[in-house]
Amino acid sequence: MGQVVVKYKVTMDQPEDEMPDYEGIAGLIDNLPEVQMVEIKPLAFGMMFIEVQAVLGEGEGIVDGFEDKIRSLNPLVSQIETLEMGRL
Repeated sequence: MGQVVVKYKVTMDQPEDEMPDYEGIAGLIDNLPEVQMVEIKPLAFGMMFIEVQAVLGEGEGIVDGFEDKIRSLNPLVSQIETLEMGRL
């Protein structure tokens, strides 16, 4: 089995009164062992997203399992979109 590099766009639900803690959530994501890079980037109208690059093993359910790990870190994580995927 080989490995794949996956780049994700992680967006947050926007609470009415405040901005999500992008730095805090990015820090939690960065602590996952599969993660190589985490960046906070502008989206639109003051909203941001977190770009994540991870190295994952090939196999059924591995990518879904990693996405579930990200979702479980914070209830504000609303969407995880795969931007790029390639083999190592």
